[in-house]
Amino acid sequence: MRTALMAALFFSLLANLTYVQSAGLHDWKLVWSDEFNYTGHPDPAKWGYEEGYVRHNELQYYTANRLENARVDGHNLLIELRQETPESFLPTSINDEWHRYTSASVNTRDTASWTYGRFEIRAKMPQGKGTWPAIWFLSPLRTPNIPGPPLPRGRDGKEVQGPNRGPNNGESSQGEIDLMESWGSSPNQIALHIHGTKGPTPSRTIPVDDEYYKFHLYAMEWYPDHMDFFLDGQTILTYTKDAATGWSFDHPMYLIINIACGGPDEPAPDDSHLPQFMTVDYVRVYQKVPPTGPR
Repeated sequence: MRTALMAALFFSLLANLTYVQSAGLHDWKLVWSDEFNYTGHPDPAKWGYEEGYVRHNELQYYTANRLENARVDGHNLLIELRQETPESFLPTSINDEWHRYTSASVNTRDTASWTYGRFEIRAKMPQGKGTWPAIWFLSPLRTPNIPGPPLPRGRDGKEVQGPNRGPNNGESSQGEIDLMESWGSSPNQIALHIHGTKGPTPSRTIPVDDEYYKFHLYAMEWYPDHMDFFLDGQTILTYTKDAATGWSFDHPMYLIINIACGGPDEPAPDDSHLPQFMTVDYVRVYQKVPPTGPR
């Protein structure tokens, strides 16, 4: 009798949780997702790659279709930042040479992009000095050219600045949405940034309770006149369209998930702490369900 009662309570609780979750998203429709319940390379119908030394004078070479840097293990997507040796590095194209650090930057640039919607990414972050993970969105028109291998820093230790990649001090009217980025030298802290506005850059930096060993849900709801950002269901930033900041977000944008190494705001890593991983449980994209019935 007690077992039956416990089972009844369990299923009742499960039903209530399901109701709460579905009720919270009752006016959203799931339009794209990856639950990572397979093994091998990230699904090529959903994910592509950046390749090379892409931006910010970072130390990592982004590889394409290399399981050592991006793979699915039947439960999660694993993005791996790793130190290489000439013996360990397996070239991924005829032009590849040995690179000290490799990583992956997976994206939906050639497979999917969206204008407005709700975006959910549940993930754990890499840990330690030198890591720079990010979950972010760009317009296909915003993607910078690949500038080549990183340059040595100046005598003052600062990054060597290349030419701006667009107007407005290197920004672009096409915009950029950084849903989550963090730096290993600032533990358990994430930042949100919205680039490409003509006024101040809307942003917020907040502490996170263990972003390394616990999954957290990073989410954004993007509307024609504002954006809401969430961490584990709690609103952490709202950006509203207005004349002071401008608005560059009425066109499709695609998703990027990556781990960078070093860069303008982060030193080189401690090699003894590599490899490091970003572990992604799922990615889900919803769009609003049109209203039905009498008005």
